[in-house]
Amino acid sequence: MQNFIQRVKPHLNQNLIDQDLWLGASGDMDRAAAVFFPFYWKNDEPWVLLTKRNAKLKHHSGQVSFPGGAHEDQDKNIKQTALRETHEEIGVAKELIQLWGFLDGLPSISGFHVTPFVGEIKDVSNLIIDQNEVEKAFGVPFSFFQDGENRNKHNVKTPWGRRHYYSFEYKKDVIWGLTAQIIVQLVDRMNEQIYER
Repeated sequence: MQNFIQRVKPHLNQNLIDQDLWLGASGDMDRAAAVFFPFYWKNDEPWVLLTKRNAKLKHHSGQVSFPGGAHEDQDKNIKQTALRETHEEIGVAKELIQLWGFLDGLPSISGFHVTPFVGEIKDVSNLIIDQNEVEKAFGVPFSFFQDGENRNKHNVKTPWGRRHYYSFEYKKDVIWGLTAQIIVQLVDRMNEQIYER
């Protein structure tokens, strides 16, 4: 476990996020948001905990995502947003979370500047799922994402020209969009390889 953490941490941002953004400013986007990229241990191997959003939600319904959401006025900073949303969505208290660092923020198609925090949940045996937001929580071995054979690249035409996005299919769940982008960012940093953007 410690060996894996020591392999991941050098590839994460440790310096403070820009002060305005840290306090919940949104940069060029409409609002600031944060997600938690949570690892946990299963048979001494690192697994990633993901959620599938409730199909009735207004935004990103039915999609696989990390716990997270929009910065709110009561949040002292953007890190607290990630911890609060994780507690609200899957019932994990901040005392059970160890943050290792964060990845570069990304814009979402719904107008959010999303900051991904990476770390571990020390105990996933008693998740309390908020059924209003989350249909289910499930784990994927991190080695699955590290295997390039499981990464699919899709090219699409947009009003801004040709773009691409990544997806992973694990059992019956498709992981794509911002969630897949965040996973790819970490895997590529760990591989120290630069893929075509």
